[in-house]
Amino acid sequence: MRIRTMKIRLSILCVAVCGMCAVMWAQAPHAGHMTASNVAPTLRSALPSQQDAKKLLDTTEMCRDWVAVPMGKEIVLAFVVYPMRADKAPVVLVTAPREGTNAWVRAVGDQLAAEGFIAIVPDLLTNMGANRGDSESFATPEAMADALRRMGPVEMARRMDAVRRYAKELPAANGLMATMELDSRASSMKVSVEGGPSASMPLAPAHWPHVVDFLNRETGNSFVADADMSMSDHAGHMGMHSGVLMAAAQSGAKSGSGSSGPAISYAEKQPNLPAAYYTALSTLNKSKLRKEWVDIPYGDVKLHTWVEYPAGEGKAGVVIVMQFGTGMDEWVRAVADQLAQEGFIAVAADMWSGTAPNGGGRDSFEFVDDAMKAGAKIREDETQRRYKAAREWALKLPRANGKTGSIGFCAGGGNSFRFAGEVPELNAAVVYYGTPPTPEVMAQIKAPVLGFYGENDARVTSTVAPTITAMEKMGKVYESHIYPKTTHSFLYFQDMAGNPAATNDAWPRTIAFFKKNLN
Repeated sequence: MRIRTMKIRLSILCVAVCGMCAVMWAQAPHAGHMTASNVAPTLRSALPSQQDAKKLLDTTEMCRDWVAVPMGKEIVLAFVVYPMRADKAPVVLVTAPREGTNAWVRAVGDQLAAEGFIAIVPDLLTNMGANRGDSESFATPEAMADALRRMGPVEMARRMDAVRRYAKELPAANGLMATMELDSRASSMKVSVEGGPSASMPLAPAHWPHVVDFLNRETGNSFVADADMSMSDHAGHMGMHSGVLMAAAQSGAKSGSGSSGPAISYAEKQPNLPAAYYTALSTLNKSKLRKEWVDIPYGDVKLHTWVEYPAGEGKAGVVIVMQFGTGMDEWVRAVADQLAQEGFIAVAADMWSGTAPNGGGRDSFEFVDDAMKAGAKIREDETQRRYKAAREWALKLPRANGKTGSIGFCAGGGNSFRFAGEVPELNAAVVYYGTPPTPEVMAQIKAPVLGFYGENDARVTSTVAPTITAMEKMGKVYESHIYPKTTHSFLYFQDMAGNPAATNDAWPRTIAFFKKNLN
């Protein structure tokens, strides 16, 4: 396994570097008409370097995903990053003709999301590369430039219009839109607001605060006030979060025995809760339960699947554990371990099986970011077929009692909700911060559905009220919980904002729900 828990040390490095840079850049010379007095005194972001982009994307707390934007019978791939906020947000479209959608451009999008914007990085060269690949399939910058010339301005505009339409329809978008064009060769960046002004400045870290200030001012973005978090609150949270990370790193991501203080407690795995991301690996290493990797035959692919069994030899219900946006990693397996500790057979298949060179899956990639990009090739319908194959395999296990449930997080939460409609025989579905399926799929649901959401996650939480109405109208059982001042991925980032309280309430409800419906 090449992807390891370097996240912890890298996160600490990012927090420290961004903190120092914010202080220095707030004092930097201003550009053009933007004066230092306009610049917010504290930034959550920094202009990333080419060298650190991969590290940033591997350690970011932002919710991000690859999406297929419809364009007639074709698609345009786009990388989308969402902010942690309860209200709707402006959208910034980030393009870089000389860079495509490489890691650095996507890292810029991540930093915009940290400032409260929905950032969309469209791959305008989708299907234009070698073997109908994307912008990263070009061998040289010259080959990419030649493809852009062959595409022409008309086709370029058509693709951008498709992305704009997609952006305007996002439930978490407030209708305001800006564009940012990056040009590394000319070392310049241009930002413009739809129907408003534009500004150009050097592509340099010292000018990043002025870019953020311009976007805030021209789009009316007031992320701090809208999120009900003062600057001191934000700084306090970041200090606590980095303290937790430091404690986990110093203890080797172990249990932290012998340590003291409030930060240390978050780095300790609680017996009745799943691991947080900084205790996932140590949780797996300490578990005494029977666990194994199984390659489930599936067409030309073998679904690399983690299976963990409860203690004893008695029969038990099966829970299909569905991966989140960054794939089937140690944390997803640690959730499977907790489910097995609670008495269920946990089955977690790598949905990205077969996407890596030589037929490998997520663990074959050096960086999570590369695995996510490759995993975008597995569309939603195919994902459902793969989970069905895992369920059918699991039902044949000698210890399976014939009842099955599903649980998923982020993208996996949406897959869990949809799975209940795709497999009417399912006995229970749990959705952690995932979106609902189409009305047609929802109509097929027979199992009860339990959903958990964070208030500071407008992209997902905005769908809850309409889902309640739709499920009631169809006579379905749907119980939802929205936790105040809680972020997306709260079960993963258990130390942030209102996430501890949400975790302590949601997980016991999850286990009680499964015990009621699967035992």
